[in-house]
Amino acid sequence: MAAVDALAARLGVRVAWAEPEAAGPAAIDRWLALLDPAEQARAARFHFAHDRLSYIAAHGLARTMLEAAGGLPAAAWRFALGPHGRPEPDPAHGRPWLRFNISHTRGLVCCAVATGHDVGIDVEDMGRRPVEPALARRYFAPCEAEMVARAPPPDRQETFLRIWTLKEAFVKATGDGVGLGLDRFAFGLDPPRLRFAPASTGDPAGWAFAEARPTPRHLLALAVRPRPGGLGASQ
Repeated sequence: MAAVDALAARLGVRVAWAEPEAAGPAAIDRWLALLDPAEQARAARFHFAHDRLSYIAAHGLARTMLEAAGGLPAAAWRFALGPHGRPEPDPAHGRPWLRFNISHTRGLVCCAVATGHDVGIDVEDMGRRPVEPALARRYFAPCEAEMVARAPPPDRQETFLRIWTLKEAFVKATGDGVGLGLDRFAFGLDPPRLRFAPASTGDPAGWAFAEARPTPRHLLALAVRPRPGGLGASQ
Protein backbone atom coordinates (compact mmCIF):
# COMPACT_ATOMS: atom_id res chain seq x y z
CA MET A 1 0.00 0.00 0.00
CA ALA A 2 2.96 2.30 -0.50
CA ALA A 3 1.16 4.80 -2.75
CA VAL A 4 -1.84 5.07 -0.43
CA ASP A 5 0.41 5.32 2.62
CA ALA A 6 2.44 8.11 1.02
CA LEU A 7 -0.63 10.13 0.06
CA ALA A 8 -2.25 9.55 3.45
CA ALA A 9 0.89 10.64 5.29
CA ARG A 10 1.24 13.79 3.16
CA LEU A 11 -2.35 14.89 3.74
CA GLY A 12 -2.90 13.58 7.24
CA VAL A 13 -5.46 10.95 6.18
CA ARG A 14 -5.82 7.72 8.13
CA VAL A 15 -6.39 4.56 6.08
CA ALA A 16 -6.89 1.03 7.42
CA TRP A 17 -8.28 -2.26 6.19
CA ALA A 18 -9.20 -5.64 7.64
CA GLU A 19 -10.11 -9.13 6.42
CA PRO A 20 -13.26 -10.02 8.41
CA GLU A 21 -13.19 -13.74 7.71
CA ALA A 22 -9.59 -13.94 8.96
CA ALA A 23 -10.06 -11.67 11.98
CA GLY A 24 -11.35 -14.37 14.31
CA PRO A 25 -14.41 -14.45 16.61
CA ALA A 26 -12.79 -12.31 19.34
CA ALA A 27 -12.14 -9.41 16.93
CA ILE A 28 -15.65 -9.63 15.50
CA ASP A 29 -17.13 -9.60 19.01
CA ARG A 30 -15.08 -6.50 19.88
CA TRP A 31 -16.28 -4.69 16.77
CA LEU A 32 -19.89 -5.73 17.38
CA ALA A 33 -19.77 -4.37 20.92
CA LEU A 34 -18.85 -0.94 19.56
CA LEU A 35 -21.95 -0.65 17.37
CA ASP A 36 -25.09 1.11 18.54
CA PRO A 37 -28.33 -0.89 18.93
CA ALA A 38 -29.63 0.06 15.47
CA GLU A 39 -26.38 -1.08 13.83
CA GLN A 40 -26.39 -4.31 15.81
CA ALA A 41 -29.98 -4.97 14.75
CA ARG A 42 -29.13 -4.32 11.12
CA ALA A 43 -26.14 -6.66 11.33
CA ALA A 44 -28.38 -9.40 12.69
CA ARG A 45 -30.73 -9.09 9.71
CA PHE A 46 -28.13 -10.08 7.10
CA HIS A 47 -28.92 -13.50 5.69
CA PHE A 48 -25.39 -14.46 4.66
CA ALA A 49 -22.60 -14.70 7.23
CA HIS A 50 -20.03 -12.97 5.04
CA ASP A 51 -22.33 -9.94 4.60
CA ARG A 52 -22.90 -9.77 8.34
CA LEU A 53 -19.18 -10.00 9.08
CA SER A 54 -18.37 -7.31 6.51
CA TYR A 55 -20.92 -4.93 8.00
CA ILE A 56 -19.73 -5.45 11.57
CA ALA A 57 -16.06 -5.16 10.63
CA ALA A 58 -16.48 -2.05 8.46
CA HIS A 59 -18.49 -0.13 11.05
CA GLY A 60 -16.38 -1.31 13.97
CA LEU A 61 -13.21 -0.32 12.13
CA ALA A 62 -14.68 3.11 11.33
CA ARG A 63 -15.56 3.72 14.96
CA THR A 64 -12.09 2.69 16.10
CA MET A 65 -10.48 5.07 13.62
CA LEU A 66 -12.82 7.93 14.53
CA GLU A 67 -11.86 7.48 18.17
CA ALA A 68 -8.19 7.93 17.24
CA ALA A 69 -8.90 10.96 15.05
CA GLY A 70 -11.67 12.69 16.98
CA GLY A 71 -11.05 11.84 20.61
CA LEU A 72 -14.44 10.32 21.47
CA PRO A 73 -14.73 6.69 22.59
CA ALA A 74 -15.46 4.40 19.68
CA ALA A 75 -18.86 3.35 21.00
CA ALA A 76 -19.93 6.96 21.62
CA TRP A 77 -20.04 8.07 17.98
CA ARG A 78 -23.41 8.88 16.46
CA PHE A 79 -24.04 9.70 12.83
CA ALA A 80 -26.28 11.87 10.68
CA LEU A 81 -26.92 11.75 6.96
CA GLY A 82 -25.39 14.51 4.85
CA PRO A 83 -27.14 16.26 1.93
CA HIS A 84 -26.60 13.28 -0.38
CA GLY A 85 -27.27 10.57 2.19
CA ARG A 86 -23.65 10.00 3.20
CA PRO A 87 -23.12 9.25 6.91
CA GLU A 88 -21.22 11.96 8.75
CA PRO A 89 -20.38 12.46 12.44
CA ASP A 90 -23.36 13.85 14.30
CA PRO A 91 -23.07 17.67 14.46
CA ALA A 92 -23.69 17.39 18.20
CA HIS A 93 -20.16 15.97 18.53
CA GLY A 94 -18.75 19.37 17.51
CA ARG A 95 -16.29 17.97 14.98
CA PRO A 96 -17.46 19.35 11.61
CA TRP A 97 -13.93 19.08 10.22
CA LEU A 98 -13.90 15.29 10.45
CA ARG A 99 -14.71 13.21 7.36
CA PHE A 100 -14.76 9.44 6.96
CA ASN A 101 -15.68 6.87 4.35
CA ILE A 102 -15.94 3.07 4.39
CA SER A 103 -16.06 0.40 1.70
CA HIS A 104 -16.34 -3.35 1.72
CA THR A 105 -16.32 -6.23 -0.70
CA ARG A 106 -16.08 -9.99 -0.32
CA GLY A 107 -13.18 -10.66 2.03
CA LEU A 108 -12.08 -7.07 2.79
CA VAL A 109 -13.30 -3.89 4.48
CA CYS A 110 -11.54 -0.53 4.57
CA CYS A 111 -11.95 2.91 6.05
CA ALA A 112 -10.43 6.36 5.50
CA VAL A 113 -10.65 9.24 7.98
CA ALA A 114 -9.60 12.77 7.05
CA THR A 115 -9.22 15.99 8.99
CA GLY A 116 -10.56 18.95 7.02
CA HIS A 117 -10.44 17.23 3.63
CA ASP A 118 -13.06 15.45 1.53
CA VAL A 119 -12.26 11.75 1.27
CA GLY A 120 -13.57 8.67 -0.50
CA ILE A 121 -12.36 5.08 -0.57
CA ASP A 122 -13.38 2.00 -2.53
CA VAL A 123 -12.26 -1.62 -2.60
CA GLU A 124 -13.17 -4.34 -5.09
CA ASP A 125 -12.59 -8.08 -5.35
CA MET A 126 -10.58 -9.16 -8.39
CA GLY A 127 -12.33 -12.53 -8.19
CA ARG A 128 -15.70 -11.11 -9.21
CA ARG A 129 -17.28 -12.21 -12.48
CA PRO A 130 -15.03 -11.24 -15.45
CA VAL A 131 -16.09 -8.04 -17.17
CA GLU A 132 -16.61 -7.47 -20.86
CA PRO A 133 -15.76 -4.29 -22.81
CA ALA A 134 -19.52 -3.73 -23.28
CA LEU A 135 -19.86 -3.08 -19.54
CA ALA A 136 -17.24 -0.34 -19.72
CA ARG A 137 -19.00 1.21 -22.73
CA ARG A 138 -22.24 1.24 -20.73
CA TYR A 139 -20.90 2.94 -17.60
CA PHE A 140 -17.61 4.68 -18.41
CA ALA A 141 -16.61 7.72 -20.40
CA PRO A 142 -15.61 6.81 -23.99
CA CYS A 143 -11.89 7.27 -23.37
CA GLU A 144 -12.05 4.90 -20.37
CA ALA A 145 -14.07 2.32 -22.30
CA GLU A 146 -11.44 2.46 -25.03
CA MET A 147 -8.71 1.89 -22.44
CA VAL A 148 -10.50 -1.26 -21.23
CA ALA A 149 -11.11 -2.52 -24.78
CA ARG A 150 -7.44 -2.06 -25.73
CA ALA A 151 -6.09 -3.81 -22.64
CA PRO A 152 -4.70 -7.31 -23.31
CA PRO A 153 -7.33 -9.89 -22.28
CA PRO A 154 -5.31 -11.03 -19.21
CA ASP A 155 -5.19 -7.39 -17.99
CA ARG A 156 -8.73 -6.35 -18.88
CA GLN A 157 -10.30 -7.25 -15.55
CA GLU A 158 -7.72 -5.31 -13.58
CA THR A 159 -7.91 -2.30 -15.91
CA PHE A 160 -11.70 -2.16 -15.56
CA LEU A 161 -11.59 -2.48 -11.76
CA ARG A 162 -8.83 0.11 -11.38
CA ILE A 163 -11.00 2.63 -13.19
CA TRP A 164 -14.10 1.50 -11.30
CA THR A 165 -12.53 1.87 -7.85
CA LEU A 166 -11.15 5.31 -8.70
CA LYS A 167 -14.53 6.46 -9.96
CA GLU A 168 -16.31 5.08 -6.89
CA ALA A 169 -13.82 6.69 -4.51
CA PHE A 170 -14.20 10.01 -6.34
CA VAL A 171 -18.01 10.15 -6.25
CA LYS A 172 -17.97 9.15 -2.59
CA ALA A 173 -15.52 11.95 -1.81
CA THR A 174 -17.65 14.52 -3.62
CA GLY A 175 -20.70 13.36 -1.67
CA ASP A 176 -22.73 13.12 -4.89
CA GLY A 177 -22.62 9.34 -5.23
CA VAL A 178 -23.34 7.66 -8.55
CA GLY A 179 -25.94 10.35 -9.23
CA LEU A 180 -23.01 12.38 -10.51
CA GLY A 181 -23.01 10.12 -13.58
CA LEU A 182 -20.06 7.79 -14.07
CA ASP A 183 -19.66 8.82 -17.71
CA ARG A 184 -19.42 12.55 -16.91
CA PHE A 185 -15.84 12.28 -15.69
CA ALA A 186 -12.84 10.19 -16.67
CA PHE A 187 -9.60 8.88 -15.23
CA GLY A 188 -6.20 8.23 -16.64
CA LEU A 189 -3.95 5.59 -15.08
CA ASP A 190 -0.27 5.34 -14.13
CA PRO A 191 -0.47 7.66 -12.29
CA PRO A 192 -4.16 7.83 -11.43
CA ARG A 193 -5.53 11.26 -12.32
CA LEU A 194 -8.73 12.98 -13.36
CA ARG A 195 -8.75 13.75 -17.07
CA PHE A 196 -11.96 15.77 -16.88
CA ALA A 197 -14.87 16.21 -14.47
CA PRO A 198 -17.97 18.38 -13.97
CA ALA A 199 -17.29 21.92 -12.80
CA SER A 200 -19.27 21.20 -9.63
CA THR A 201 -16.53 18.85 -8.43
CA GLY A 202 -13.81 21.48 -8.63
CA ASP A 203 -10.56 21.71 -10.52
CA PRO A 204 -9.36 18.20 -11.50
CA ALA A 205 -5.85 19.27 -10.55
CA GLY A 206 -7.08 19.92 -7.01
CA TRP A 207 -7.71 16.23 -6.34
CA ALA A 208 -5.25 13.57 -5.20
CA PHE A 209 -5.59 9.83 -5.85
CA ALA A 210 -3.75 6.66 -4.93
CA GLU A 211 -4.19 2.94 -5.52
CA ALA A 212 -3.13 -0.16 -3.62
CA ARG A 213 -3.32 -3.95 -3.56
CA PRO A 214 -4.00 -4.64 0.14
CA THR A 215 -4.22 -8.36 -0.66
CA PRO A 216 -3.39 -10.30 -3.83
CA ARG A 217 -7.09 -10.43 -4.76
CA HIS A 218 -8.22 -6.90 -3.86
CA LEU A 219 -7.86 -3.45 -5.41
CA LEU A 220 -8.22 -0.26 -3.36
CA ALA A 221 -8.50 3.37 -4.45
CA LEU A 222 -8.35 6.54 -2.35
CA ALA A 223 -9.61 9.98 -3.42
CA VAL A 224 -8.85 13.15 -1.46
CA ARG A 225 -9.77 16.77 -2.13
CA PRO A 226 -7.37 18.77 0.04
CA ARG A 227 -8.88 21.90 1.55
CA PRO A 228 -6.69 24.99 2.12
CA GLY A 229 -5.71 24.91 5.76
CA GLY A 230 -7.77 21.76 6.15
CA LEU A 231 -5.24 19.76 8.13
CA GLY A 232 -6.35 20.29 11.69
CA ALA A 233 -7.79 23.70 10.82
CA SER A 234 -10.71 23.41 13.19
CA GLN A 235 -9.28 21.28 15.95
